[in-house]
Amino acid sequence: MTRTRKVDALIEEIRSLSPGERRRLARQLRVNGLLESEEALTDQRPLEIAPAITASGVRQLLSPAVPVQRDEAPVVPYKSAVSGRVVVGAPGAAEDAAPSVMQPLPGQAPEQPIRVIFDGGSKGNPGQGYGSYALEWPGFPRQLVQLKFGDRVTNNEAEYDTLIAALEAISKRLQESGADARTARLDIWGDSLLVISQIKGEWKVNKAELETRRDRARSLLSAFGQARLNHHNREKSVEVLGH
Repeated sequence: MTRTRKVDALIEEIRSLSPGERRRLARQLRVNGLLESEEALTDQRPLEIAPAITASGVRQLLSPAVPVQRDEAPVVPYKSAVSGRVVVGAPGAAEDAAPSVMQPLPGQAPEQPIRVIFDGGSKGNPGQGYGSYALEWPGFPRQLVQLKFGDRVTNNEAEYDTLIAALEAISKRLQESGADARTARLDIWGDSLLVISQIKGEWKVNKAELETRRDRARSLLSAFGQARLNHHNREKSVEVLGH
């Protein structure tokens, strides 16, 4: 088959695609530098098309996943006084900056998981609460967010408050970009086995202060399409967050 016939056959294949599939193809061509000119598109390099992700694939829960019960009674509203600052490019953001990735379709979250690493603590337990979380948004450098809480906060409360602040920030960012949170996948890491196990329902909650925070975290997580909570060693939190 001559090159001209190959091009004609390729055009016919593209015509058979749905509008959504055509947009996805055009976006991937731009990402791979294949849409610079007509010559670059047809004569120089073959098309590199990533496999499609179906709607059912986006919805499938990762294991172990947070149990989501969307028909639950409304949880008690939770609000914590949080102050903090965002530091772009620290620490390790330059070396960990994500490579260029395909931009999501309008109304869609990134196809790759949004990764969060969180940790909180207290100077005195209870005492001055603090926390940090690293947000790794696909296609963007890592962001480190540092938080301060009240002066009568326990270590476990600070852990919860830090995770809640991270989830609220992700929800806000998705909303501002017009993305449906139900299309988002979260990959969450922390060294607090208590917080992770309580949210999953594996451990009981014996304190009202923690129960309120657990319910708030579950409510936020239930808005996302997928959410996976993972436990790692303390050393990993220190490596990423610095404490």
